Amino acid sequence: MKTKITVLLLIMWSVSMHSQTKPAETKTTATGQVETDVKIYNAALKYGDIDVAKNAVYALIIKHPESFNYLDTLARLYFSNNNYVQCALTSKDYLTHDSANLFIREMYAISLSSLSKNKESLEQYEALFAKTKSSFHAYQIAVLQYVLKRFGECETTVGIILNDPKSMEQKVSINADQNTNQQVPIKAAAYNIRGVMLKEMNKKDEAMESFQEALKLFPDFALAKANIEAIKNGDKPKTTEKK
Repeated sequence: MKTKITVLLLIMWSVSMHSQTKPAETKTTATGQVETDVKIYNAALKYGDIDVAKNAVYALIIKHPESFNYLDTLARLYFSNNNYVQCALTSKDYLTHDSANLFIREMYAISLSSLSKNKESLEQYEALFAKTKSSFHAYQIAVLQYVLKRFGECETTVGIILNDPKSMEQKVSINADQNTNQQVPIKAAAYNIRGVMLKEMNKKDEAMESFQEALKLFPDFALAKANIEAIKNGDKPKTTEKK
């Protein structure tokens, strides 16, 4: 499913860039202990020791509970290590201080989805889309609406994507098979979701048309091709997406 081209790589890059600078903003205490925590954090991040980096951030949080920027850093560290439970908890707490941080909200949405908390994840993506009007966020909304069997809402969201000119520019990573994935234009991916939904609603012919529209936009779309074959063979189409 949910989650923008190379979004994980972008977030991991941001962890490295953002996290190394935030703790350094803290003033050194009389004992020099905070400076030591920052040095430990930076050294641990340099050598990829996430656990030590997290411990250093926790030390900074305890010493400076008023600085919620450390919570931002901790959430990013958890996300980069696929610790979705902890990322969700820290992101939720952070958003109580800074609800306008869209980056943290997106990590929160992805974490919730990864934990199969689809309704809660949908709420976060809806909040993101209200701010960004991004086709990617609309796409994640459509996927979650499909998973939750909100077919009427899903159809409306797909329509928004199809009418957005930028939906052919933005892409999403979708599984081609168990070992590979493709970067697919979101507009084509939206047609694929519509096709799967229509098939589940026993609208076989309309589903086939939707998959064919997806292929017109992206002829190499392996999942759409597989879904056409699935309908021909009487099997169930798939909406397998990577976050």
